[in-house]
Amino acid sequence: MMTGIFLLSVNFTLLQTRYDQLSKNNSQLQDEVKQLINRTEVTLLQTRYDQLSNNNSQLQDEVKKLKDRTKEKCCPDGWTIFGCSCYFKSKEEKNWYDSRADCQQRGADLVIINNKEEQEFVTELSKDGESWIGLRYEWTQGRYQWKWEWVDGSPLTEKFWAAGLPRDESYHVAKCCDQEGKWTQGYYINDNKNWICEKKII
Repeated sequence: MMTGIFLLSVNFTLLQTRYDQLSKNNSQLQDEVKQLINRTEVTLLQTRYDQLSNNNSQLQDEVKKLKDRTKEKCCPDGWTIFGCSCYFKSKEEKNWYDSRADCQQRGADLVIINNKEEQEFVTELSKDGESWIGLRYEWTQGRYQWKWEWVDGSPLTEKFWAAGLPRDESYHVAKCCDQEGKWTQGYYINDNKNWICEKKII
């Protein structure tokens, strides 16, 4: 009987040792599986990142090409694109009426300045001397009064006048810009200046 108990004890010890080894092996296998999964996930993520990065580069190239094509198609030679409009700066000088007529022959009109950004752009175009813009002092029949308005009939909202202007009603049109980037006034007929045309991109 003692022999049987001894054999059972030896068998139990052997089984326990075998179990411990299998358990250890199982833990090692699980660790290896986790490492493989992590490596696979990292590889997949890296592959996906590379694909997205490549797609992004292609999209940026396409956007640049589209912008270049838009500039080519929308603005004729000698015109500059800004925002949703094309701008033409004349090299010759004419009075306000003749300047506007030239713009209209080009399918445009004298520039209308709607915001600070456009004002800064027009100021840059006029850095070599003042140019006619599409702002005039008009008599309005409905209200029986004089008021400043743009050539398309829209009211003057954003104002970039030089200090002390506008003042004398005999100066019925505006120029841009003085050395500080502000509007000044001029005569319809007597003054000859460069001019800036604007046409919207359709």
